[in-house]
Amino acid sequence: MDSAVTIFNQIIKMFVMMAVGFGLTKNKTINEETTARLSSLLLMVATPCTILNSFNQTYSQEKLAGLALSFGLSVLVYSMNILVASVLFEKEARVEKFSAVFSNAGFLGIPLVTGLLGAEAVFYLSPFIVCFYLFAWTYGVLIMSGNRESVTLKKIATNPCIWATVLGIGIFLCPLKPAAPLMEAVASLGSMNTPLAMLILGAYMAKSSISSLFRNKKAYWVCFVRLILIPGLLLVGLPFVPDAYATIRTVILVAASAPVGALAPVFAQMFGKDIQLGAEIVSLSTIFCLITMPVVLLAAEIVW
Repeated sequence: MDSAVTIFNQIIKMFVMMAVGFGLTKNKTINEETTARLSSLLLMVATPCTILNSFNQTYSQEKLAGLALSFGLSVLVYSMNILVASVLFEKEARVEKFSAVFSNAGFLGIPLVTGLLGAEAVFYLSPFIVCFYLFAWTYGVLIMSGNRESVTLKKIATNPCIWATVLGIGIFLCPLKPAAPLMEAVASLGSMNTPLAMLILGAYMAKSSISSLFRNKKAYWVCFVRLILIPGLLLVGLPFVPDAYATIRTVILVAASAPVGALAPVFAQMFGKDIQLGAEIVSLSTIFCLITMPVVLLAAEIVW
């Protein structure tokens, strides 16, 4: 029950911040150009700094084994999501497939994991975020574009979150840590992650028509798959993870139970697909997660 209450409280706080982004967009203080620049700041600075700061801790074999386990579970989760999406959605339902596979593990996952388990738990969330970008710029691009030639290694290799993880692993393995003022600066920049992410999500929600948002049957079906079916499958599968790695088990569940990733409308726009559908799916799933995520965590406490 404690985990469910914590998640609920965290989501309420984030909804308040999203409401600010929503209001600023509605009164035209924030426009599309501002949102794009904030998204770049989030991707290029805040999220990488949050990931990097999570690795600034003392090395131990147990933590290294946990990191490897988290990466393996993350790959399995994304593989399962792709299989589920392939079975439940038609070939041409590209936005829906992308939305079902990719959760908002970075934007919502980081603040939720931090609030529930502490900042050090982001260490185990980092592999899930890395897998997000690896799969997004391969499978995600392929699904949205329908063209294998659109998949390029350059997009993966130059992603700042992946480089932050590589550098972070080096910091974790090295007995000599970076100077305190440097890491304090990194931590301060990383603290922008949650408010920036919520402002951006609020701006996305402001672009959706409330009347059409709750009438979109496609969005409801994607929300069911993303917020209920996939977490339900994980509630059955994750108990096989030993109790010694209970923190990792919870991190993976939180990340995989998050609403649709904000890249859905971004990729839709990039490849000429239905932007409004992508934005509405993100908005609706974000609203519904206020109920579904605490319920999933409560179910996990009962089942596990």
